[in-house]
Amino acid sequence: MKPTSKNRHVGKITFAIVFILFIGSIFALNTFFELNSTGDVIGESSDKIEKDMNDEKNSRDVEQEEVEDKEITINLSAVGDIMFHDAQLESAYDEENDTYHFIPVFEEVKPILSKADITIGNLETTLAGPERGFSGYPLFNSPDETIDAIKNAGFDILTTANNHSLDTGIDGLQRTIKVLREKGIDFVGTADNEDQSRVLIKDVDGIKLAFLAYTESTNGLGDQYSNDQLHRMLNVMEKENIMQDIEEAKSLDADLIITYMHWGTEYMEEPNEKQIEYAHMLAEAGVDIILGSHPHVIQPSEVIETDDHETFVVYSMGNFISNQRQETVGNNRTEDGIIINFDITKNKQTNETFIENVEYVPTWVYKHNENGQSKYTYRILPIEQSLSNAEISDAFKSRMENSLKTTNAKMDHTPFEMK
Repeated sequence: MKPTSKNRHVGKITFAIVFILFIGSIFALNTFFELNSTGDVIGESSDKIEKDMNDEKNSRDVEQEEVEDKEITINLSAVGDIMFHDAQLESAYDEENDTYHFIPVFEEVKPILSKADITIGNLETTLAGPERGFSGYPLFNSPDETIDAIKNAGFDILTTANNHSLDTGIDGLQRTIKVLREKGIDFVGTADNEDQSRVLIKDVDGIKLAFLAYTESTNGLGDQYSNDQLHRMLNVMEKENIMQDIEEAKSLDADLIITYMHWGTEYMEEPNEKQIEYAHMLAEAGVDIILGSHPHVIQPSEVIETDDHETFVVYSMGNFISNQRQETVGNNRTEDGIIINFDITKNKQTNETFIENVEYVPTWVYKHNENGQSKYTYRILPIEQSLSNAEISDAFKSRMENSLKTTNAKMDHTPFEMK
């Protein structure tokens, strides 16, 4: 069909409009670039935008300062059993200089531990001195150099109440305390005089933390002492003692109470009835964090709610370092451990202190014999970042992956955000 005159007329008008718009666009662009080059108008607009951005930034800074002025947040890291068996002593011994070097054992986890404001672990050995002869299981006596390595790794506090506290008698217990004091490590769980409090108070940036530690067992070594003598030097896990200490912690205006419990059944992956009973008792008494050790394997964690109070409990954090493993005790779960990291916040206006967040780092004890050498190498490895290490064999990585899977299954169910 041929176009009508009306269609042709509309087409001409449309073409004219498009042409005018095109010319207008060119003129507008030229004007924009001219103004932009002189800075007369665009400059004023840029200045306004920049001013608005600065105002917004200043407003955010003020808000941040108000939050910082209102709240304090600190970090607490905790680990399980720190043990030194005979094979570890042999590994660290420098025959030429007659000294011990344990610092490399903690090299991979030092960045994690030293980052926290407070780091705590269970020292499951004594420091009775070289004249007693250094030994591992069943009666532990470790070189003083172990404490140098532990301190270098970032530890601030060691708990000394466990079933090996009396391995070298009263003298060994007292010398252990002496060495810790001399090396600047705080401790809780044992005492060398009857006036010493069982409550350790640490004020960190205005947040006052109370640390308590108890052991369920002495491996029968406590039987040789009177009840009074035993309780003066070792914190035994008995309800009356614990409740007195919790009341003392409250009287000292502790913002948060943390108990380290050496309890449970060795190699059992679930807490027993007594652990659960004591955990609920501690929660009802006002304890905020319960850290478990002794089973040498990881046990689950949970949050216990009592009225308006929440208590985080991990029944066992496993072995942080030891020679217990598949090849020595027939249980590969003894190779597993965790570093638990707590973010603790205090509202300075209300004085309320709470656990804001809990995270964990799965660890694995690496024991390797380099090229058939007589000594083994020991390392505590944070699993996830170590799986990419080309120096670790595929066989060991497979064990690490299995460890990671098992640890995550134990820990992932916990609601880690608490307020």
